Amino acid sequence: MKIVAIIPVKQFELSKTRLELTRNQKIVLTELMLKFTILNLKKCKGISSIVTISQDKRVEAISKLYGIKFIFAKEKGVNSAIWAGDDYCKENKVVSNIIVPIDLIFLNSNELELLFTEARKYQRCSIIVPSIRMDGTNLLLRKPFDIYDTSYDNNSYFNHILSSKKSRAKTIIIRSNNLSEDLDTMEDYDRIITKPINKLSQLISNIKHVI
Repeated sequence: MKIVAIIPVKQFELSKTRLELTRNQKIVLTELMLKFTILNLKKCKGISSIVTISQDKRVEAISKLYGIKFIFAKEKGVNSAIWAGDDYCKENKVVSNIIVPIDLIFLNSNELELLFTEARKYQRCSIIVPSIRMDGTNLLLRKPFDIYDTSYDNNSYFNHILSSKKSRAKTIIIRSNNLSEDLDTMEDYDRIITKPINKLSQLISNIKHVI
């Protein structure tokens, strides 16, 4: 089973608007998170290719550095970026994809491989990993990728469950202490820096020292 990992990325300065950070701090943070995400995905044997989608040319440069595919997003918004990723899957005859945001601070390849193992059991399935607040979708694996369109930025967790059930796919909800943790608010930031589990979380604890 080939799986394409899709990474939608906002322009660096426009990311993480709910964090009390300066422009430079946001740029540094976004670059760190993107590189961390790519490195973890490259460790996954179940991923056939990685695709970043963004309007930011810095994402293109980082993608080239790591030898992965970059697609320029013609329109703004996460869902538009994912539609471009779906078109890539269609053109390359890939059945499944997984959408991976860059702010999953405790993302790890071992837990991702478990999701892929679960997906191999079904012809049609949707694996949804909710955010810690149970409102957003931290990871979304669709097999096949076109069983339904994504609904990010608007209570996506609930909407993805509804869409999955309407598509008659096997709907699998997975709660994970690591994969459900994301970085959106200062509350998240304060919680994450108390858990120096990996190098990224350690670097984030020092992000406020960036001028």
